[in-house]
Amino acid sequence: MLSIKHLEAISLNVPFYHERVSRHMHRASTHGERVHVYRVELSNGVIGYGENLGDESGNIERIIGQNAFACLNDDGIGFGIQMSLFDAIGKSVGVPAYQLIGPKVRERCPISWWDIDMPPEDWVAEVQESVKRGYTSAKLKARPWRDIFAQVDAVGDAVPADYRLDIDFNGFLRTADNAIPVLQQLDEHPNVAIYESPYYLGTDVEGAARLQAAVKKRIVEHFNESCLHARCCGGFVVGGGLNALRRTNALCSSFDQPFWLQMVGTGITTAYAVHLGAVLSQAELPAITCHELWESDLLETRLPVVDGTIQVSEAPGLGITVDETALAEYRVDPSTPTPQQLFRQSEYTCRVHIPDGSGGETVHDFSGEDVYYPAFSDGEYPGFVPGVWMEVV
Repeated sequence: MLSIKHLEAISLNVPFYHERVSRHMHRASTHGERVHVYRVELSNGVIGYGENLGDESGNIERIIGQNAFACLNDDGIGFGIQMSLFDAIGKSVGVPAYQLIGPKVRERCPISWWDIDMPPEDWVAEVQESVKRGYTSAKLKARPWRDIFAQVDAVGDAVPADYRLDIDFNGFLRTADNAIPVLQQLDEHPNVAIYESPYYLGTDVEGAARLQAAVKKRIVEHFNESCLHARCCGGFVVGGGLNALRRTNALCSSFDQPFWLQMVGTGITTAYAVHLGAVLSQAELPAITCHELWESDLLETRLPVVDGTIQVSEAPGLGITVDETALAEYRVDPSTPTPQQLFRQSEYTCRVHIPDGSGGETVHDFSGEDVYYPAFSDGEYPGFVPGVWMEVV
């Protein structure tokens, strides 16, 4: 029996690759520098790696000594641990991870750049960097405290004509009626390709169908069966463990709906996402892993992005070599705060300037995103007003 001999959780603080990324990620309610890497050793001595931004160490004790193949398809062990088993077992039997999942349906998998909300000039710098690294699309976070029209115009002037922008509203447009004029205006921009969650479509599938009919570009939503059965959007955002992904893929296939894989992590997660994308027939849209955010992808050799895609590896396991030097450099005690956590413990003010339509503005101060995010989400302040901007004081 090929059993799980040892499993170690390694906590890392991996800095973001650029100051502008740190500045905006620290202020935002999203992932920080903390990465948890899982190093599994099988009874044959083979080592495999996985990772998750979340801590799965509570699952380790129950799988030590268990049959590795029996645990492979157990989503309950955690995303990162499951990933490490695909790496180790693939190496043990001499096959790439995708062959443990199913037949390959594509040789190259699409992938997209990702950024949190930023002023136009910072988004421009980010997409220019993405083009240098081989990307042809970016997923960008639209927020009501930014001028999305100015942001998109600036980015469009800085990228090739065929570069695609996926605009993620995270529900901030609130209703179909609010969303229609905003998306119709963005529709006219040639680089805009996809709108994600203008509002949470499952709360009003009739409105979602009306919204999709009113705009030209594709609308996607985080996977839910009510939207699938109502056929009220043009695709989905999908993540989770392998068995859940298989089920979602089968459902989307039966409705001829595409999705993108969204699983955030460094190059380790990105390599796994490529193996999943190689097999899951409906993973037609560019995957989101956010791995370019960090200064290290934790790999000895970067996964090359060519024309917005990554080649599926035929090497055993995930087909990567994890950089042990980087693991040692970034390793921290799990109790060590991240730079993002330290920033959010400091004194700062998020100041939002909203034009009042008569040449003036109203100014609103917030102690952090945990305050202004729900306030804007609940409609307490006008959203997506042309000329709105935020500063962090």
